[in-house]
Amino acid sequence: MGKCGWKRQLRIQFSGFTTSAGVWYHADRNKSANEGGMSVSDARETPAAQPPKKRMSRGTRVLVIIVCVLVAIALILVATVLILSAVGRNALTNDDGVNIARDDVEALGSGTVRYNGQLYRYNTDIVTILLMGVDEEVKQETDSVYGSANQSDANILAVLDMRNQELTLVSISRDAMCTLDILDSTGAHVGTATAQLALAYSYGDGAERSCELTSAAVSRLFYDLPIPAYGSIYMQGIRQLVDSVGGVTVTPDASFSGFTAGQPVTLTGQRTENYIRYRADSTEGNNQRMQRQKQVVLALVNKMLAQVREDPASVLALYNDVRRNITTNINTAMMVYLAQQASGMHFSGDIVNVPGTSVMGAQKHAEYQVDPDALLEMVLDIFYEPVDG
Repeated sequence: MGKCGWKRQLRIQFSGFTTSAGVWYHADRNKSANEGGMSVSDARETPAAQPPKKRMSRGTRVLVIIVCVLVAIALILVATVLILSAVGRNALTNDDGVNIARDDVEALGSGTVRYNGQLYRYNTDIVTILLMGVDEEVKQETDSVYGSANQSDANILAVLDMRNQELTLVSISRDAMCTLDILDSTGAHVGTATAQLALAYSYGDGAERSCELTSAAVSRLFYDLPIPAYGSIYMQGIRQLVDSVGGVTVTPDASFSGFTAGQPVTLTGQRTENYIRYRADSTEGNNQRMQRQKQVVLALVNKMLAQVREDPASVLALYNDVRRNITTNINTAMMVYLAQQASGMHFSGDIVNVPGTSVMGAQKHAEYQVDPDALLEMVLDIFYEPVDG
């Protein structure tokens, strides 16, 4: 076969494709182009070039990624806070109310009682926290021998009314006569006894069990009031807490141990302990000390609330300052919920005392006899709300 015949056969094998100047094209496509009055070269012209899309610079892409990550983190944090807050609220609030077992109080169910012809309903948005000041320098390791711990000299019931956004502090005398649980040296429960509230702490292990025993005694005193949270602080912890807020200013009512009556003084460090720990050797000695402790607590609470209102997260910083010298069952979820609520809480600026009278007991120890009728009215006023009959 000659060269021309070979080329002709090659064109047939390629099913109508041919080439010109080394470029292959389809014969039918060439025909269609020619029929439209277009040359082969026109048919193969490249369409008009589109303007190139603007590409995002590397710096801009990095910035967008960072913003997206930060937004995602913020959403996760918000969700976490909301979840923790809900968990904390469930752990701290109680719908059961108290158990007022008195002949002149009629229990009607669902937290409702009738007293002196008036209906009262338990406020289910109440949170109670028992705060204890322990007469010991620093927190000790949990003692395996029960009954050797020190006493709780200051006992304050913090009542947070979430519905009405009010904070009430109730001071309970260390000498208040209460029903205490008695444990043996191994921690086994052996019975109950009527004694000063401060002794409840000493029957425990100097840590969680001591706090639980004191909370149980206060709960009984307040007609089985639910007390889901507690915290005890030792002397070194009190000094640290006062120092962390920049000190507190008080005015002594009487002159003693380097303090002058009527002369304001800013307490820091060791002077804080001297002020709240001194006790005159008399029946009223503890009541006078309680009054000084109230002054310090009030000044401290006002400063702490101011910090929390400005920055709710500051409560965590305060906790970290003293955590080695406190015992508490308040977990992170509870703390988040409390910090959220405290930021908008109103505080009257006063501490109310459990009503009663100080007397010298048969064992020559001061006893604080609680007035049961006045206590009942206090419980109804703080923990209940009047309703129409």
